[in-house]
Amino acid sequence: MNKHCLWIMCSTVLLLIAINAQAFYFSIQLNNGNEMKTAQYWEDGDKISFYTRSGTVSVPRATIKNIAKVDGSLENETVYVSPELLAIPAEETEEELPLPEEGDGAERTEEFIADLRDRLSIINANIENLDRNREVFLRQREGYEQERQRAQDRISEANEESFLSAADRTDRIQLENAKISDVEAKMARVDEQLRNNARLVDAQNKMKERVEKELGGLTQ
Repeated sequence: MNKHCLWIMCSTVLLLIAINAQAFYFSIQLNNGNEMKTAQYWEDGDKISFYTRSGTVSVPRATIKNIAKVDGSLENETVYVSPELLAIPAEETEEELPLPEEGDGAERTEEFIADLRDRLSIINANIENLDRNREVFLRQREGYEQERQRAQDRISEANEESFLSAADRTDRIQLENAKISDVEAKMARVDEQLRNNARLVDAQNKMKERVEKELGGLTQ
């Protein structure tokens, strides 16, 4: 058996081992019955942090019922921990958060206050993660801007180089223009992510204001 065949066989075995080693994910089950899926999570003080497609998310431990390791591939990873996923009313709802019914007593009121505090903790965690995601998006955009500028500089250099033939100059400029088009498409996607991020931050801040107002009315 020659070295080339041996190398192919070893590479195939290692690939199969890697695939089998990663054939699982984690199911984070919340107290409200909802579920989030992730390839990796870690403990972060009184929170559990994990990866989603939109970035890193942290959820208070108090809202988590169980974390289970599940065999199989992660096909539907959580995109974003939305208020709906965590059983928080949508920001468009103008009605006040429900108060405990009359006659429920002090114990019911304390349970409701604890629930509001859990919601507020989740909202604050969402806002923190959205702020971190915004910084990531801004750094990405800055990097793309630098790539575009370098391509533009190379076009200027090609136009100034007298030893290049017309055909070579045209080819080089076309190549750099293609790079510029590609990086501008990436910048457009980042800009959309930034706009979505800003809308989510605004929604979370509105919900935070409502929960804080409701909580303040019960604890004063």
